[in-house]
Amino acid sequence: MSAPEPTPAGPDGEGEDEAARAAGWESPKSQAKRLWMIAAGAALAYGVSLRDAPYPDQAAAKVMMCGLLFLAYTRHEPARERIRSMAALAASAAGDALLALPQLTFWFVGGLGAFLVAHLAYCALLAPHTVGAAGLWRGIHGWRRPAVPLLWAIAAAMYCAFLPHLGVLTIAVAVYMVALCAMATLALLAKPGGPALSLGALAFVASDAMIGVDRFLSPFPGSDYAIWFSYAIAQLSIAAGVLLYGELQRPGGSSAAGAC
Repeated sequence: MSAPEPTPAGPDGEGEDEAARAAGWESPKSQAKRLWMIAAGAALAYGVSLRDAPYPDQAAAKVMMCGLLFLAYTRHEPARERIRSMAALAASAAGDALLALPQLTFWFVGGLGAFLVAHLAYCALLAPHTVGAAGLWRGIHGWRRPAVPLLWAIAAAMYCAFLPHLGVLTIAVAVYMVALCAMATLALLAKPGGPALSLGALAFVASDAMIGVDRFLSPFPGSDYAIWFSYAIAQLSIAAGVLLYGELQRPGGSSAAGAC
């Protein structure tokens, strides 16, 4: 008797899940989905806990979301996506911890540096999935066409508003904002792409913009909640786009980046 043919995996992994259930083990996608949902719960719990902040072990509570998303990638393929995403999440977790420890003299600069590394890692993840330089503008369709120049124009305007208050952070913030906008642009241009990646990138921009307003211009009521929940939406959406919806995968499950 011949062995049963393996069930081919669809673009969203249904066949892989069915084969895993038949074999009695959890598929990578099922594990990723479970950990993603736990991470979403951890993000919500931390957001609720902000009413009692600051509190002991707050930094540990804050890194739970990124830590769980990091674990969700452990069986993700291709390996390039896994490594770059995990690097971004590890750097983000370091940034989360530092920004939750204002008693440290380097808390803000350290957090800024950690998230700079995170954005560069996300750029490395997304860049191979964008159109070539010659067709860059032609490859942008729909609402993304005006969104890209608008993103950079708003970033430039905000930097000009922050500039009188930056002091020694003038260059550091400029470099950070360029990396942030580059990451968001690549997410908008990614092929085949999808709404989760775009939402995640733009939510990241919104969260960081609010941090800038709150720190360099004028603190505003509810800033802690607005910054955290927009940031959580960013990380969870990017992870959902890569892990759950395959927005960097061609139909059939292959990487849209090929050998990049």
